[in-house]
Amino acid sequence: MSRVSRNATAVAVGIIGWAAVFATSGATNAMANTLPFDNMYPTENANWPCVDYGVHGNFCQTDNSTLTVWLQGTLSSGDKTTVKGRLANQYSPTDLAVQYPASPSYSGSAETDIVYQQSTSGMSGSTIGFTWCDDAVSSTRCDQQYVRFRYHGIDAELACHETGHAVGLTHGQNAFPAVANDNSSLGCMETPDIGNRPSLGATNVGAINATY
Repeated sequence: MSRVSRNATAVAVGIIGWAAVFATSGATNAMANTLPFDNMYPTENANWPCVDYGVHGNFCQTDNSTLTVWLQGTLSSGDKTTVKGRLANQYSPTDLAVQYPASPSYSGSAETDIVYQQSTSGMSGSTIGFTWCDDAVSSTRCDQQYVRFRYHGIDAELACHETGHAVGLTHGQNAFPAVANDNSSLGCMETPDIGNRPSLGATNVGAINATY
């Protein structure tokens, strides 16, 4: 899904920008009983199929709790530091086990789970990032998802947000029940990105731990 600029809206899954956009989620109805909303794909408002997508396609859940990541050379050293910081500070404390393999795997039965890259290809309007599933392995889970940032110099909120999509977290309007895309419980999954929510927050952590 994508994230767009503050004066734009995107419905495509995996994009992010300086404005509002949608995301997907889907833990369980039981989880919704303990959290203010369910924003883990799939939800009643995020029910697209989990299949092999191309750029601008949808995202799914990752395939298991071991989260392998690869940061391609297109990212600046500063961007790599920002992504690694969010993974260490926000995702490693959850039930996800973040790992950095010595080299990426782009095929086979154990592909690298999240591949981060920087490119303007496929970007339009005010979109600043998006996430998509490249290799689905079930109706809800994906073996490899791509995160693409439009610009160098990403902020911590954007890094946290797109990583959230890569493990299945959605925007507010794709949660169930749907909430505003800037709902305070969304943490870094708010959209548009205003740069002041670099953390997952309790609701997203609860969704991750209920799923993985």
